[in-house]
Amino acid sequence: MKKGSFIKTRLEKLRNRLYWGFDALKGGRTKAHYDDIRFILENYGSEESNNRRDRHLGDLLDHAVKTTDFYREFSGYGNLQDFPILNKSVIRENYPSIQSSAFRGKDNFKMSTSGSSGTPFTTLQNKDKKRRNTADAIYLKQQAGFEIGYRLYYVRKWFKMHRRSWLTTEMRNIDMVNVTEFSDAYLSDLISTLERDKSTKAILAYSSALRDICKYLDKIGSGQVNTEISCIIAMAEGLSDTTRKALKKFFDAPVLLRYSNMENGILSLQLSEVNNHLQINWASYFVEILHPDKDIPVKEGELGRVVVTDLFNYCMPFIRYDTGDLARMVPDSVFNAAPAFSKVEGRTMDALYDTKGNIQSSFIIFHLESYPEIKQFQFIQEGKKQYTLKLNLERPFRHGKQVLELLKGYLGNDAEIVITYENEIPQLASGKRRLIINNYKKKMKSKNRQTSSQT
Repeated sequence: MKKGSFIKTRLEKLRNRLYWGFDALKGGRTKAHYDDIRFILENYGSEESNNRRDRHLGDLLDHAVKTTDFYREFSGYGNLQDFPILNKSVIRENYPSIQSSAFRGKDNFKMSTSGSSGTPFTTLQNKDKKRRNTADAIYLKQQAGFEIGYRLYYVRKWFKMHRRSWLTTEMRNIDMVNVTEFSDAYLSDLISTLERDKSTKAILAYSSALRDICKYLDKIGSGQVNTEISCIIAMAEGLSDTTRKALKKFFDAPVLLRYSNMENGILSLQLSEVNNHLQINWASYFVEILHPDKDIPVKEGELGRVVVTDLFNYCMPFIRYDTGDLARMVPDSVFNAAPAFSKVEGRTMDALYDTKGNIQSSFIIFHLESYPEIKQFQFIQEGKKQYTLKLNLERPFRHGKQVLELLKGYLGNDAEIVITYENEIPQLASGKRRLIINNYKKKMKSKNRQTSSQT
């Protein structure tokens, strides 16, 4: 073993031991959560695993009906389905009453979204929920190929509330990469940094940021980047096959997809490239897939709303919380035979509808990534049959007719699609880029609310 590699390995192991050593000094609470998560997921379907999950759910529901004003009326519940569906609007309207009296005035944690595509959303988490989230992240990333002590290149928009101190980033071995600073010069420096860094490392990034990195490498005619990466984890948005192939070409590392949110945590993570299924974190959440427009379960493999019960947030119980996302759930045999997401489609409010009113997969828009002339794109549904495709081009584009025929093949031959050419598709406040916007659905919802209020 070379001297540099030996030192690198020793430092990685030292960071790992220091982390677990500090946890042990604090009572080993994160390790206890880690062991529980590991047992439940690796023994899914066993009597003991089922008992633990049932106990976590029962304890949470009992706590909610005893200590919150909002859930007190459900004290005679028979099962989870007796509880109402929550969403962000319901939580905002009932914010104080959803909080547990047992945790008021205690040292809880505020979790806030940026409000990049709507109103900012703030919730609370108790300390033990934060520990559970940490243990979830450690276990799931470990299964993906990332150990505590490896270097993590974390690509996102770094709001002030998310930034870590120099000491924290050094201890956790995190490199904060800011997606809002992306330019050719910034990306050139990032690639150079990755090549100089001889440590074992992983990349955790917005899917749109990974697309931008691949577009840059393709533009400069790059070959494989000379760096050692244990895994690349895409988050926040869907990842196309085109970007997956490009990442494999440039970095020769496993490319995996993570589905999480700020208010709950890591809901699922792809743990194998055998298929694109995302393993659901059944140890910390109970997940339901409900009809897009009704509060009833869909059939296996059908598209529906992701509704989550968070088993460990006792400060502000999230029971049957509609995340605002759409997904499909199927059995999986690669990791633990538990139900998994075969695909997470994205936000309900930005789902695409064809001209007959049928919901369509948002992944149809990813076909545009196969055109190297397109730097950025955004697809907007303006009306029942009216759509706008915004393109930011690297160079002249002569495939407009082909693209229109492709999209009409999914949306209907009577779809009215206008292509506009833009200098830039702006980032949201969060640093992500919104690939799909459904203005038509918003208008219809607003109209329905007005009609309802008038009657």
